[in-house]
Amino acid sequence: MKWAFAVLAVAIVASFATATYIVLGNRDPVPNEISACVKRAGLAQARSQDALSAVRADIAAGGLKIAQRWDWGKTRGVLFEGPAKSYAMLALWNSDSSSLARADAGEKVFNAPGTLPLVSVEVPDNGLLLRCAQQASN
Repeated sequence: MKWAFAVLAVAIVASFATATYIVLGNRDPVPNEISACVKRAGLAQARSQDALSAVRADIAAGGLKIAQRWDWGKTRGVLFEGPAKSYAMLALWNSDSSSLARADAGEKVFNAPGTLPLVSVEVPDNGLLLRCAQQASN
């Protein structure tokens, strides 16, 4: 009887240890930190093409270029800047979404912003999105 309780106790402890390892090992706080910063800055997350009207002309002209990149491990980000600081657009991606590592990143963001962990546009570019991304790097 004592052995049965001992085996049961070991099984329970092992189950909790495994669950904790899985939850903490898969946790990726970067999108949540940046999302909270974006919200505090008063900026919205873009979930549709309509929310990205500020970048529409540059997408059509093929002029949307990446100004900065970040790699936080599980999550990566890119910042696009408009001409003369007219706008900034921050987009995050991870293994569950399309990669934005290539030159067509702007088109991918514009065509499917709702599939990415975060897309936000700041008009005009006052550096708020840049600061949110940089804070996650610290």
